[in-house]
Amino acid sequence: MPKQQEDILITIVIASVFLVLIGFFLLLIVFIFLRRQRKFQQERDEMKNRFDQTILKTQLEIQEQTFSHISQEIHDNIGQVLSLVRLNLSTFMEEVSEEKFEHTDQLLGKAIKDLRDLSHNLQSNRINDIGILESIRQLMATLQKTGRYTTSLEIADSFAGVNKDTDLILFRMIQEIINNIIKHASASAIDIKIESDPSNIKIVVTDNGTGFDTEKLKKTGHGIGLQNIFNRAKMIHATVDIQSNLGHGTAITLQIKPNRPSL
Repeated sequence: MPKQQEDILITIVIASVFLVLIGFFLLLIVFIFLRRQRKFQQERDEMKNRFDQTILKTQLEIQEQTFSHISQEIHDNIGQVLSLVRLNLSTFMEEVSEEKFEHTDQLLGKAIKDLRDLSHNLQSNRINDIGILESIRQLMATLQKTGRYTTSLEIADSFAGVNKDTDLILFRMIQEIINNIIKHASASAIDIKIESDPSNIKIVVTDNGTGFDTEKLKKTGHGIGLQNIFNRAKMIHATVDIQSNLGHGTAITLQIKPNRPSL
């Protein structure tokens, strides 16, 4: 092979190797850039999630403090005033009929008891003390005693709650669901079923009320009550599923992994 052609061939080979190396380094740089970009995106998402969690936790702590304050006010002020009014009724025996007095006394007694029950339901410490199971039982018993609702409660033997913080949030979610039923559903029956195994806890709250269009809800957005439920679910990594049809009631399902960290 002539010397000139050999030099050209060597030059082409060297240039080709050089181009391949440049291409390899460019690909390596692109790969490193994309990897760092992906890592940065993950870190940013994690930071946003932590920030959102902190905001939600702060909101819930403020809400619990508000509940505790309202509970204390009901117990210390309104309840005591009603008790004094009830006590003072005894001085009116000669001026009013005994039947009217007894009826008024019964109404005041009911008001005092309802306020006491409300105070207990709002008080976080009491919920933590008696546990989520007893809190749900008392909530359903209170609904039953109103005479407006028939209730049923079915709890798996294996369910004993998750932990103090998660149980409190779960109970608040159940309270919010029931509040929505009372306000909007025009229901006469409320049922709660709790299923539990080591990997999953499932709570289903159903009513026989008017129901609503879930597709319309997706378009218009959640009301404050439902938004509170979803915010709390996010705090404990729970899922919320709403099944409802106009005229056929509503079923809201909460699911949570008990072995997953909550807060």
